[in-house]
Amino acid sequence: MSRRAATIAGALSAGALLVALLTACGLGVDSAPTDTPAPTLPLLQASPTTNPVAPLPEGPLIHDTGFGEAGVSNPTQASLAAEGQPAQDLPTVTPRPTEARLPMMISASDGLILRATYYSAPVRPAPGVLLLHQRGADRTSWEALALKLQAAGYAVLAVDQRGHGETGGAEDWALAQDDASAALEMLASLPGIGPGQVIVIGASLGANVGLNACAALPGCAAAVLLSPGLDYRGVSTAGAMARLGARPVLIIAGENDGNNPADSLALGSMAAGDHEVLVFPQGGHGTALLDAVPDLADRIVAWLVAHVPPPAR
Repeated sequence: MSRRAATIAGALSAGALLVALLTACGLGVDSAPTDTPAPTLPLLQASPTTNPVAPLPEGPLIHDTGFGEAGVSNPTQASLAAEGQPAQDLPTVTPRPTEARLPMMISASDGLILRATYYSAPVRPAPGVLLLHQRGADRTSWEALALKLQAAGYAVLAVDQRGHGETGGAEDWALAQDDASAALEMLASLPGIGPGQVIVIGASLGANVGLNACAALPGCAAAVLLSPGLDYRGVSTAGAMARLGARPVLIIAGENDGNNPADSLALGSMAAGDHEVLVFPQGGHGTALLDAVPDLADRIVAWLVAHVPPPAR
């Protein structure tokens, strides 16, 4: 065989070998490329779920019945922050000069969030007034008086007490006293409130709670009490009146109102400082006196202006 023929034969042998290799790998010389299947991913097991448990139904065992009941929530949740509410203290809210009214939240000692409305004073610093409603009511019962106080130059904080209004939770008047102290201290700490110029106005049980909170805070300058009692549901007032000392107090009551006006007159006799007791024949209890006596709100404002005056405009 010549050298040229040997070269051609070698090339043919190499080509045949290449074709054989391609065929073994599943690829023909003239075949089109095939799609490579996607890798199969492992299946993940579904994560376990928890069936939601419906809240306990409300009923007569939630709390006792009484004058002017308000709806309450499951008492077993009273020590926990409600859904969507923070479990820690809330930051202090500083109202802007243009905000005449804004909602506020106050963290109670057990994590319950107290809902409130703040009425900003037109000129600052100004005295601050804490409004505490009676049992079975809410902060809206103070609306007319709050607006009059604001117009006169006072900052006002109206609170829904626990078990009432938007605050919810279980009714607990022992804890309500701590709530009132927390609200009063927060009000006193706001930048727009004058030092030592916070005031409490309370109605019925709110009057008892408010008097105790004011007596415990040296910066509380005065108290206005509508239909207070010597003892409402374990919240007594005789000791608080003694602790109030020489600070001024205005006491308001109506005739033929249970223990009033006897309890109001007794508390007035215990007051050591400047005090006044107003007894109206129209009757009425707590904030109902504001409706029964048309000029009562104006008389309360005038008394406050005389004892804890707002800033001049």
